[in-house]
Amino acid sequence: MRSYRLITSPESIASSKVRLYLRWKNIPFRETVASRLVIKSEVRPRIQKIDLPVFITPSNDTVQDSRAIMDFVERRERGEALTPDRAEQAFACRLLEGFSDTWLTDAINHRVWRGADAPIAGIMAATLYPEADDDRRSRIAKSLHARVLAQLSRRGFNSRTVASTDGLLVSFLALLEAHLSCSAFIFGDRPSIADFAIAAALTTLRDSAPQGAALITKSPKTFTWLSAVNAPQSPQIGAGRAVAGLPKTLVALLSFAAAQFLPHALATADAVGDWGEANPGKLNLPKRVGQSARFDDDLNVRRDFRPQTQWLLQRMLDVLVRNHSKAEKDALARSLDAIGCASLAGYKPRRTVCHEHHNFRLDLVDRGDAYLPEMTLRRASDLMSDVRRDASDSVGIENLVTG
Repeated sequence: MRSYRLITSPESIASSKVRLYLRWKNIPFRETVASRLVIKSEVRPRIQKIDLPVFITPSNDTVQDSRAIMDFVERRERGEALTPDRAEQAFACRLLEGFSDTWLTDAINHRVWRGADAPIAGIMAATLYPEADDDRRSRIAKSLHARVLAQLSRRGFNSRTVASTDGLLVSFLALLEAHLSCSAFIFGDRPSIADFAIAAALTTLRDSAPQGAALITKSPKTFTWLSAVNAPQSPQIGAGRAVAGLPKTLVALLSFAAAQFLPHALATADAVGDWGEANPGKLNLPKRVGQSARFDDDLNVRRDFRPQTQWLLQRMLDVLVRNHSKAEKDALARSLDAIGCASLAGYKPRRTVCHEHHNFRLDLVDRGDAYLPEMTLRRASDLMSDVRRDASDSVGIENLVTG
């Protein structure tokens, strides 16, 4: 019986997301946990870097990045798609995935790793170096802890943001709880990719963060939903939401997601365009193409501009340019207006980012100045206001957590 292989890290939210998706999709796969030996012998030779999850097909091809893996499976495997069909739901699903894979994942990772004695560092050290003695594992854990926190700090999560981030997490859980009070899953009676993205992050919060389980327990509908996503039934059970439009509870959840994701995503697209102009003829983008200015944030915290953030934005924009029926276009327009994203319909980034050969690459075609109506910029701004031994083998090891 043919099957896929999945190389994961227990501390990787992206790995958990793909695992949940494959189980619900009923795809046979064998999972390998990434020790240092596995990274050295399989991950690096296949993708020339450290990044998980890594998905190996029956023909021994390699797919990397959780979004790329799910896109691959949706194209190649039989069965009902786990992405909503209706235009407004497809856009909402992409928005929630972009929000979860950036802000929510980083916020939860910071909550899990920020303690001086965060136990997850020791767990990760034991996974990577099962042969090491206690003293060596302790040294490795301290190094991992410092490197993950440094990475998260560059993404805008540090000691100054703890209070604001915790407050936003509580608000998000309240909005999710309200929506799940009237819907088994985010888009009806069957899960979607948005469910897997959010559930993977919240499972890590529940299982790894101090007081994380208490936060989830205070939201009984979310607790039930999280259990259901982690224990899939038959993939044929349930149906998606068939009614046009989005319920008010989902609109509120999407508005929150847009507030955390869109301002930085739009700024990232500008930074990618600037990088392309400054590096004519170059294809492969670096992991970071700049940083936001301190005055962009009330807490004077800088955030890296990462090409994958623009790629996630493009995935949302792709829904807007599909060939929809008039009824779908009208429903999509109403939904965009309700969540404050109507002006995105007229936006095109100057340069397009694509994911090829396990890297983010730049489209060399310059599309001129990005067109973004003034209201979009104003709305985005308002939304933001509302709210060593083995050293060579371990370079980039923090990417197992942060992606």
